[in-house]
Amino acid sequence: MQTKTLQKTKIANWNQCRLLFNILFISCISGVLFAQQDINDFDDSRGQWFVGFSLGPRIYFADHAKQLKIIDRLSGGADMYVGKWWGPYIGTRIGGTFQTLKGATQNKAHWVPSTGYYIPEHWLYRQQFDAYHLYGDVLFNVSSIFQDPDENRFWTLTPFIGLGFMGTTEPAFPKGVRGKEVSANIGLLNSLRISRTVDLNFDIRGAMVGENFNGETGERRFDGVLSVNLGITFHFGKPLKQKTVYYQPEYIPPETIVERVTEWNDVATDVLILFRIGQSTLLREARVQLGFLARLMHEYPESRYTITGYADEGTGNPNLNYRLSQARAERVKDCLVGEFGISPSRLNTVAAGGIENRYYNDPALSRSAIIRPDKN
Repeated sequence: MQTKTLQKTKIANWNQCRLLFNILFISCISGVLFAQQDINDFDDSRGQWFVGFSLGPRIYFADHAKQLKIIDRLSGGADMYVGKWWGPYIGTRIGGTFQTLKGATQNKAHWVPSTGYYIPEHWLYRQQFDAYHLYGDVLFNVSSIFQDPDENRFWTLTPFIGLGFMGTTEPAFPKGVRGKEVSANIGLLNSLRISRTVDLNFDIRGAMVGENFNGETGERRFDGVLSVNLGITFHFGKPLKQKTVYYQPEYIPPETIVERVTEWNDVATDVLILFRIGQSTLLREARVQLGFLARLMHEYPESRYTITGYADEGTGNPNLNYRLSQARAERVKDCLVGEFGISPSRLNTVAAGGIENRYYNDPALSRSAIIRPDKN
């Protein structure tokens, strides 16, 4: 009888894990289709707000956990959360976990009859009960500490800490079993960027609660739950951008325009904007250069420029290099228009694709965009 109960429980757990995996797989594919953007088409701004969900296994640590095999303590659960980034380094989120926990107890009064069974060699009764976990986290984007906060990274590492409340609604628990405890949480969030609005997440969380959570006290001062989730996050809302200095155009009397344009033909020159390998994100030094150019363009309002994007021929295939060069040219134009107030009609973009080393035989100098004045 006990063997049949164990077999039925394992089959039910396997079916539950398979269902969770199918839901997560479909959700991830939907997120990729929803993104509809190539990895090189990112801009350097994302919504401050985010919402997401994840699924995965968890393992329960209690007084008699060591008497059980790890596979017998594994169960499943799901998370949903919403949060906000307050700056390039700090964010917060609130969320909830809905999960099944498995453990063991020596007290038959604390056994859950509908799912438990006896383990005679240890004088233990198995526990399996549903629980919820409500939490609030503070997120620390450590990747932004070592890299430019404006840079769109493919992988972002985010440790977090938080507090929460864990409880169970299991009606089989007898009176006197608390099943409700304040939790302390710590974890690590790994984010892989799919598009400007979508991340694929690998979330590891450890939650610690009082030892009486499952109604039994012993050597262990605290009970705990370790969860490993795979999920998807959507970013939305107003973009989080750093403050930018805007250059105010100088007023030019109409009668001096012709003369000033003639002068511009003499002073304008090419501007080289460099990018990191495989990326189309503008670095801070590039923005400074574009600010200087924008000031000149405001001084000569009749000037026109062509922005040509390039990629390193030795890195990537021709199709990828063409899209990357196009994205780089567009990012330069977007910066001049959006941050420095240049009219888009004064800028033309061209994608040159991958090119051979043209400056000092250095491939890094081919990962660029060149801004050239259109001479009259």
